[in-house]
Amino acid sequence: MSNRTIRAAGGVVYSYAPDGSLQLLLICDRYKTWTLPKGHLEPGEDDETAAIREIVEETGITCVVERPLSRVRYPIYKRGVWRDKEVAYFLARAPYDPPTPAIDEGIIQATWVSPETALTTLAYAQVREVVRRALAIIKTQGEP
Repeated sequence: MSNRTIRAAGGVVYSYAPDGSLQLLLICDRYKTWTLPKGHLEPGEDDETAAIREIVEETGITCVVERPLSRVRYPIYKRGVWRDKEVAYFLARAPYDPPTPAIDEGIIQATWVSPETALTTLAYAQVREVVRRALAIIKTQGEP
């Protein structure tokens, strides 16, 4: 069995609601875990291309990547073997359109939430840290 790292990419996707409030895109996966949209790289695909594709596939939202945020690495247990998974996260902006969860990909829900809700809803500390980093960058950019 190969020990190579499983690579994935995703993003902190943000938008502004009609009332001007900042909103972040979250998904709820098949394990009922709230997280950021992300997925595996296809052969020959770079991180940014994979992030954009996965966000569209999981949520129906088309975004524009603004910059890389961070890489998160953690162990996963799959098919009886522990392997490392590395996720490249990007900061991405999108129109405030209603998301469509990809039920066939195991996405139960996709929704826009306030930054405060995101930070209390996200299941993993590492992912909350990625969101905090994204919020700090968005704050320095100012309003829309």
